Amino acid sequence: MKDIYKIILEETLAGYWDWHIKENEIFLSPAFKAIFGYEDDELPNTIETWKRLIVVEDMDKVDKCLAAHFESGGNKIFNIDIRYKHKSNAIIWINATGRVIEWDNDKPLRMVGCHIDITGKKKTEQTLKISEATFRNAFEYSPIGMVLVSTDGKFLKVNKSICDLLGYTATGLLEKTFQEITHPDDLEADMSLLQKTLDDEISSYQMEKRYFTKSGSIIWILLHVSLVRNQSNEPLYFVSQIKDITERRNEEVALRESERRWIFASEGSGGGIWDWDLQNNTVFHSEQCIRMIGFEPHEFNNIPGVWTKRVHPDDKQKYLTDVSAYINGETKIYTNQHRVLCKDGTYKWILDRGKVIEYNENGRPARIIGTHTDITEQKQQEEQLRHTLDMVSGQNSRLLNFAYIISHNLRTHSSNFKMIMDILTDPVTDQSEKDELSGHLKKVSEQLNETIANLNEVVSIQTNIDIHTREINLHSYFSKAVELLQNDISRWEVEIDNRVPVDCTLVYNPAYMESIIFNLLSNAIKYRSLTNKPKIVVSYFNTPGGKHGFIIADNGIGIDLNKHGDQLFGMYKTFHGNRDAKGMGLFITKNQVESFGGSIAVTSEAGKGSTFTVFLN
Repeated sequence: MKDIYKIILEETLAGYWDWHIKENEIFLSPAFKAIFGYEDDELPNTIETWKRLIVVEDMDKVDKCLAAHFESGGNKIFNIDIRYKHKSNAIIWINATGRVIEWDNDKPLRMVGCHIDITGKKKTEQTLKISEATFRNAFEYSPIGMVLVSTDGKFLKVNKSICDLLGYTATGLLEKTFQEITHPDDLEADMSLLQKTLDDEISSYQMEKRYFTKSGSIIWILLHVSLVRNQSNEPLYFVSQIKDITERRNEEVALRESERRWIFASEGSGGGIWDWDLQNNTVFHSEQCIRMIGFEPHEFNNIPGVWTKRVHPDDKQKYLTDVSAYINGETKIYTNQHRVLCKDGTYKWILDRGKVIEYNENGRPARIIGTHTDITEQKQQEEQLRHTLDMVSGQNSRLLNFAYIISHNLRTHSSNFKMIMDILTDPVTDQSEKDELSGHLKKVSEQLNETIANLNEVVSIQTNIDIHTREINLHSYFSKAVELLQNDISRWEVEIDNRVPVDCTLVYNPAYMESIIFNLLSNAIKYRSLTNKPKIVVSYFNTPGGKHGFIIADNGIGIDLNKHGDQLFGMYKTFHGNRDAKGMGLFITKNQVESFGGSIAVTSEAGKGSTFTVFLN
């Protein structure tokens, strides 16, 4: 039976020993020796061997513990943690336990025991002591409040920072529960999270709440709570960290109030507000901002990029460049004007302005607030003003040109008249010369009449402010012009492709429209291609911006715009040496178009043809 106990001790790696005290003989088991790194035959079974293994400084503790066990008659248990020297010279911790099992009256005769290696346990205890000391220091000297709280809310331990924050002494605060100093409006949320922690649904929680100080004032704190459990997973106590955030909360309230006033003032003046959080990549557009482009708030997604996608393609690059430049600190203010696509498919001009109100820890913008202002009407007025200025400038230019032409042409004719009259009144001029000069005089008179007629037509266009208009069918007017030019079309085998819709109608002066179409078509036929089959294509356009008009494109001999572009619509300007050309057609056409607020543009390349685009409004 006694061997069973030895086997058990050996199998559990516990070295046992059997000491016959009177004979001073001892048996040290192989497992005992193995604990210290020795084989059985490397250590003799002697008391000296045992003593030699014990660290010298611990020998006195062993002797005292043995003496107490002997003197008490075995009532005081021999159980001690001591250090031993390992074969490798390392120090290991051993728990030594023993008992006297044979006595001669009060003298011990035989004692048995065992040794267990507890080095790992001791190291863990030392680590825990260091951790506890570290925690104690961190707890006591933490710049933020730290408390240990029982599961029912009573303060168990508090540090100096929380006492200073709340105005209590440590003794005074330990008499309180956290429920007593928590604002009633915040208590329910706190208790709910606390219960979830106790129920092991969450391991910790964080919240912002209010505390009452000893003086009765209210402070805002950021609370972080975690629960400490024992080895059986039973709750022991809460560890709470408490940071004063009153100043930050007050600043947030002041900022919100400032923002509220700003939003009220901005939206009261018709503008919309946007708020971009760069840290979390979120954006907010106010109702006024959304309704500005025809949407209701529930129809517009307040996510980054939605507004940008609606920016007009021609404005998007500058819009993105201006935003990027401001965020990167390249500009001191952000402002941009761009067009945005509305719900109804039209575009509105928006004045976009913004300012950084928060920066992150790296000094980069973290939050930008801005405004959207509808400036569509202003832009339309600017466009109308520019158009008016262009018209006035054009009229002034034409007026100067007209004055020059009158001066030049009439002076030419008057000089011819004077020369002829001087010769006729010269006594030496014979009758045959006078007859010849009379023929020249008639020709000069006819040329003068023609010049005056042309000038009169130009004046009529420029000064006629009561031009009557009515609804006309554009397709029919092109068809009528084709009929009038049918002889030339047939003669030169010109192909006319009329792509104007049959039902295309517009309001215009009939005489002007007939003249404009006739002049442009006749020019296209007159300056047709000499090598290819002549072809003229006419079409109608109506842009999303409301511009409409027609296009006449041909494959004729074209015009060198680099050479003649600035003179193309001038009076009496011809470029191809055509003896029938008088240089009046395009000049009159341009004047007729512009008298209705329109414009005419041309693209052309010598030898490849010309395209005239007439904007009717």
